[in-house]
Amino acid sequence: MDINSYIDEAIFSEEPKYRVFYELIWEQFKEDGFVITDEDGCETDCVFKAVALQNIVGEFAYRVYDEVNEIDFEDVVDYLAKLGIGEDEIKEYCSKNPQIDFDEDDFELTVKNALDYWTELAADKMLEDYSPDDIFDYLFTATYDFEQDFTFDFEDSDEFLAFVDSNTEKLDEYKEEYPSVMRWVESGMVC
Repeated sequence: MDINSYIDEAIFSEEPKYRVFYELIWEQFKEDGFVITDEDGCETDCVFKAVALQNIVGEFAYRVYDEVNEIDFEDVVDYLAKLGIGEDEIKEYCSKNPQIDFDEDDFELTVKNALDYWTELAADKMLEDYSPDDIFDYLFTATYDFEQDFTFDFEDSDEFLAFVDSNTEKLDEYKEEYPSVMRWVESGMVC
């Protein structure tokens, strides 16, 4: 299985209602060269970045709906293990990146530091590609059920973006309702 298919099926399909958001952002990341999925050895890097996106969505849901952000460094380890990538390879990957706080004696701390690092970079990259208003709208649309108005299932990113564009006034009301969440987005979405 190629890494693109693996990330789509194992990571992004885990929470179906967020899937279109993940695909939208992931495609933009790929276009920008932030994730490289067609070179050997990029699996670890791609998994960290995909889980970083999950972490951002989880943090948003925590801040808006007071839901526990269940994304953890263990998710990275589990996803990589399913690809046959073990602790030694993860350590090697982390040790080669001088930006990751590497602790030879504490594997868990090292993986947590790596996930934190990639989450911050993914958030920065999102803010390069999209305005804070757009990010809030995308995150809110992906996480909100809209059940009080109607139930909506997005088949693709075009439908998702059309929905966002046609509901800007309502989404602006949510921004006013959650000013601290909007400030969190504007300030870099640090988890």
